[in-house]
Amino acid sequence: MTTTTQQLKDTIVEQPKTQSMVRVLASEAEFMALSAELPFKIEYHESEIIAMGLTRPWHEVLVSSLILLLGGVFPLNTDFFILDSNTGIQIPKFEGGYYLPDVTVVKGTFDLKEGSNCIITNPYIVIEVLSKSTAQYDRGEKLPEYKHLESLQQIIFVNQDKMAVESYERTEQPNTWLNQNLSQTEEFLTIAGTPVSLGDIYRKIQFAS
Repeated sequence: MTTTTQQLKDTIVEQPKTQSMVRVLASEAEFMALSAELPFKIEYHESEIIAMGLTRPWHEVLVSSLILLLGGVFPLNTDFFILDSNTGIQIPKFEGGYYLPDVTVVKGTFDLKEGSNCIITNPYIVIEVLSKSTAQYDRGEKLPEYKHLESLQQIIFVNQDKMAVESYERTEQPNTWLNQNLSQTEEFLTIAGTPVSLGDIYRKIQFAS
């Protein structure tokens, strides 16, 4: 590891102890080297490494609930695969872009980045669980990049601090997405043609008073 890369590693390891999100300028090569070295997951966006602190337990409860519900949408006898945030996604852009959605659905086979066995290029659905510290980054910066992925059919944001779900579903019209904003227990999010109720998504969640 070069001196510069080691310095980046030291910075990224230390700053999440006091900050909810850390952004450090780095090259794609440095990101690739550090992603295998760091004890936590990082993303790469607009020539910056993005590191986030530990998630709250309710974040993980939502993720596990979503994976269980997706199991009903995509049974084991279909050609869909449901993945958690240990799988990376490559964004097709010149300077590189690599994200770790909380949940990813892949249809058919895994198309992998050349030279990698853990970064896919063909997600079918991605889901991000939002927190106060990551919502702007997820919605404002990652959403436009996700839309560049030709295989991607739906992008879903699930808020962990209140009952609120946003869905962006690709339509047959080029560069046109259908947006849904849901916030009531009795409302249904449509995933691959299957209705999933917000009541089920948030069934185990306890919001702060």
